Amino acid sequence: MLDCGKVTDTIYKRSVRKVIERKVSGAVSQGDAIRDISHFKSKSGNPIAAATAVLSGDNLASAGAVHLAVNRLATVGSRPSLVNIQIIVPEDLSEKSIKELVGAAAESCEKLQIASVQADVTAAAGLKEPMITVMASGESGSLFESEKACADQDIIMVGYTGGYGAAKLTFANEAELENHFNSVFLSPILEADYTGDAISTVKAVEAAAAAGVRTMYACGEGGVYSAVWELAENAGLGARIQLKKVPLKQETVEICDYFNISPYQLLSVGAVLLTATHGQKVLAELAAAGIPAVIIGHLTDDNDRVVLNEEEVRFLEPFRYESLNQAKSES
Repeated sequence: MLDCGKVTDTIYKRSVRKVIERKVSGAVSQGDAIRDISHFKSKSGNPIAAATAVLSGDNLASAGAVHLAVNRLATVGSRPSLVNIQIIVPEDLSEKSIKELVGAAAESCEKLQIASVQADVTAAAGLKEPMITVMASGESGSLFESEKACADQDIIMVGYTGGYGAAKLTFANEAELENHFNSVFLSPILEADYTGDAISTVKAVEAAAAAGVRTMYACGEGGVYSAVWELAENAGLGARIQLKKVPLKQETVEICDYFNISPYQLLSVGAVLLTATHGQKVLAELAAAGIPAVIIGHLTDDNDRVVLNEEEVRFLEPFRYESLNQAKSES
């Protein structure tokens, strides 16, 4: 039985990507195709990039799907000019709830200054919660021209691992968590703006591009572990990261401990990985722009992708599961 949400990388490559490549001439045929990102040309011949995101849940998921799609698009160098939103809802969902779902997505688009937005809502029998699919598209290279990462470059992380996933868990289990934690402790999560800067990485991407960064990867499902693996895989390289360097908020740690899940494999909308030959210089320029970031490791010229935690060595794998699903199945 499959977990809800994104299928594993193995299933994707074996039963999705290979089928498309075999059946559709020229489709996704390049070896370095990035999952969730596509490139094509408009009728006028202009190069276009598109990025997709699919999340389930309430208003938080609606805003999160918009930002995840836009974050992904930005990291390949494209500024979004169009966002298409498709929402499938349970057949008994009220019109008020539908309005709130669409409102959260629309507010996110407004804050991102996206002028062209298309949206539709469909009701389906047997669905337990809304499913939000967002595709963001824009002219390729309108932010910067993306390049492949190189060995020995530093891996820089902007944002925090698992923060968005911890927020989803908090809102879904608010009463239970308020009985366990002090309300002041939970307030940074409950009061954050999830339609805006709390989960948007566009400003960070723009600042990184201005600092000369040309390789980026938006964190999403599977958290920082999956993002590091994908970043290295897309470059055909290995990676070494230091676990203690990975940015992690204390609220996320405590909530993950409560649900007995890993924060490093938890949905991380609002975090982005960058690579740079002179990482410290990029950190200084990001800091000058008011964007905190940290070097968490570096790329290597082998195929090993590992996390180092003092004497312990963990080998990273392709996306296998999302911690959020583990928490749902155990709660």
